[in-house]
Amino acid sequence: MNNDQYNLSALDELKNNTLLLTTANEHLAEEAFLVKTGNNISRAVEVLKQDISALKKEYPGKFVNDVDTDSILERIDNAAQRMLKPSREVKDSHASGALGREMEANFISIRKAVEDIRIKVRGSHTQKPGKRSAADILNSFREVFQSAGSILFSGAKILAGLIFIACVAFTYLYFTMEKDTGFINEIDASSALIQKKKEQITGLEQERLALNDKRNVMKSGNEMTREEKVAALEIGVSIKKINDTIDQLEAEITVQGKKMADNQDKLDEFRKKTFFDKLMKR
Repeated sequence: MNNDQYNLSALDELKNNTLLLTTANEHLAEEAFLVKTGNNISRAVEVLKQDISALKKEYPGKFVNDVDTDSILERIDNAAQRMLKPSREVKDSHASGALGREMEANFISIRKAVEDIRIKVRGSHTQKPGKRSAADILNSFREVFQSAGSILFSGAKILAGLIFIACVAFTYLYFTMEKDTGFINEIDASSALIQKKKEQITGLEQERLALNDKRNVMKSGNEMTREEKVAALEIGVSIKKINDTIDQLEAEITVQGKKMADNQDKLDEFRKKTFFDKLMKR
């Protein structure tokens, strides 16, 4: 199963509408806005329930300490239902920002729960079977050879055979001996990823600066028209999305940095080993 299959589009839809609620209270308070957003959130919740159920079925077994995603989604849907027929209390809650904060807290909870499920399912698909050790293979060769030698060969031929097996074992161990290239490749890959993500952050910061300047120009004039308020709202949503993307990239850089440091430590420790220790994979 590829990684794209773990992406839930309904979660992105829920995120976008939550962003609108957290940023729109200063500019828009119309009932139509609340009804439309409530409808979008309610539909996203229904789809997300099905997506989560399908995702859990990919896990081969029963979840331990399973997060109750149904109760979180129910809270989100209850809030969406209130927006479909907004009372004065709901409108005031939206205008004060309380509704947006409530939805944001619920979104963070469901996103964390979904990410925990993703990690468990992804891990169950990437586990690899173990390999036989060199000692096991060598013992198998020795037992077969000794069993046949006791019947077919004289003492001299048995000794020659054992020497031959020792040479084969040494050759096998030498060519399967752990090399430092694995650690070096991992370090180089992490370094390249970090550089790429830093370049992405630089581009996003420039884009954010341009959007912010555009919004400041709009606010510097007289009182904004309805169209200008909507445009300012859209710019605010775009800036928030950029900030979220930058935060994610910075988190990924931190992970790669730790991975690179860990591989560097392993490389330093590996280079301290003697040739015999490397040969025997100690």
